[in-house]
Amino acid sequence: MSERLLQNIVYLTRHEKPEPMDSIRLVATDLDGTLLHDDKHISETDRHTLKHLGQQRIVRVAATGRSMHKVNEVIGNETEFDYVVFSSGGGIFDWKKKSILTSEEFGVDLVQALSSLLLTFDLNFFVFSPIPHNNRFLFHQGGGNCPEFTAYLERHRGDGQALGDGIIPKHSGHFMAIIPQNVILFETLKAEITACFPRVKVIRTTSPVNGGYIWLELFPETVSKGHGLKWLGEQLNILPGEMAAVGNDFNDLDMLDYVAFPFVLANAPSDLKANYPHVMHSNRENGFTEALARLGIL
Repeated sequence: MSERLLQNIVYLTRHEKPEPMDSIRLVATDLDGTLLHDDKHISETDRHTLKHLGQQRIVRVAATGRSMHKVNEVIGNETEFDYVVFSSGGGIFDWKKKSILTSEEFGVDLVQALSSLLLTFDLNFFVFSPIPHNNRFLFHQGGGNCPEFTAYLERHRGDGQALGDGIIPKHSGHFMAIIPQNVILFETLKAEITACFPRVKVIRTTSPVNGGYIWLELFPETVSKGHGLKWLGEQLNILPGEMAAVGNDFNDLDMLDYVAFPFVLANAPSDLKANYPHVMHSNRENGFTEALARLGIL
């Protein structure tokens, strides 16, 4: 953790209501488990906060693991964002102009090599098509019963096709394996993958559907929510010291570490709350708004 970030944490934890942060020019928020309530809606309180940020000319960014196809299922055109960092940073979308600004994908050789490795592990996994068609995927059902994998296929009926019988992935924006909620297993698999492919980014996400499972996601090395904010900052001439972010899970780590003013909600894992300033309320209680109130920008 950087000295600068540590100083911010010490300040925010010692001051219940800090002085107004007039320097903040960009606010980023995760969606599932952060801005979205458990029923996937945004409260009127949090909508009002987004509108208020816009009135202050603060750039509003949704930073999510969702594809744009899935983003559009939970936030409508009336939602007041400026940009969306989607697919965990795999792409960046201009919310007002409705256009993709940039995206990344794996090279063909790496797609096939990663597929072979995951097949060797006999994991339940998905190979997603590149952006903008990354709602589509190939899948492999590994050994053992995995209700989360079966439920995912059911929820995305019509988008997937089984690997095998001559069907080999050639292009992909990212991979996702579903494993039990076992940190040792995740770290073991992460070590194996990075030993073979040191330039692959391995991200841990708690399943937003069933907390008993981890989504182990693989991306090109530069992909993360934090890298997405870095790209946006360079385009908009906004520095990390002028950014705040709110999250709730491990796939928010790069984003929280990148900005000067990070917050996690009450429903975040204890490991995150031990390392970042956290608020008293959860996503079900407008924790996003509370975090920004703590910063003094509301």
